Amino acid sequence: MKTQNYIIKLSVLIFSFLIVPLLLYFTGNFQRRSTLMETLSITTILGFSLLLSQFFTSRLNIGLVKKIRMVNVLAIHRFIGYFFIAVILLHPFFIIVPKFFDNGVSPSDAFVKLITTFSTTGIILGIIGYTLMLLLMVTAYFRFKMHLNYKTWRRLHGYSALLFVIAATWHVIDMGRHSNTLFSTYYVLMVVIGVFYLLKTYVTNTGKHENKT
Repeated sequence: MKTQNYIIKLSVLIFSFLIVPLLLYFTGNFQRRSTLMETLSITTILGFSLLLSQFFTSRLNIGLVKKIRMVNVLAIHRFIGYFFIAVILLHPFFIIVPKFFDNGVSPSDAFVKLITTFSTTGIILGIIGYTLMLLLMVTAYFRFKMHLNYKTWRRLHGYSALLFVIAATWHVIDMGRHSNTLFSTYYVLMVVIGVFYLLKTYVTNTGKHENKT
C-alpha cells in the first residue's frame, strides 16, 4: 500500500512538472529553430518547471511527507534544487552559446548587452530572480555554516524562494518566447498553489506557536 501511494504521488508530480510542460511545448504553435536552440529551450523550460515543483517536494506537502517519509521528500527536494538551479544558472549562457554558430551578433557583444540592458521590466526581474537564485543556492549549501537556528534558516529559505519565484515567473511570462496563454496560465497556477502552500504552513505554524506561548 505504501509503495502504491509512493508511486501515485510521484506520478502526479512527474505529470504536473515534466509531462505537462512538454505537452505545452510540443503542441504549441512555436517557430522551430535549430536542434541546439530547441534543446536549450526544452532544458530551460523543464528546469524552471521543476524548480516550481520545489514547493511540492518539501515539508510543505504534508500528504507527500506522510506517504513516503520526510527523508525521501528532502532527498528529492535537494536533488531537484541543486541540479536544476545549476541548469537555470546557465540560462544566460544558453542565450550566448548559439551566437558562436551564427553570423549575427557576436557572443561577446551578446553578453555585454545581456548584462547592461535594463530597459524592460522583464530584464530587471530576470536579474533580480537570478540574484535571489544565487542566494538560495548559497544559503542552502552553507546552511550549517551560517550558525542560524533551523526555524530562522527555514524562513529565510522560504521567503527567498517566494521572492525568486515571483520575479522569475514574471520574467518568464514577460520575455519567454514560449510564454503563450497556456504556458502563462500553467506557470501562474503552479505559483499560486505553491505560494498558498507556503503561506498556509507559515501562518499555521505561527498560530500554533502563539497558542503555546
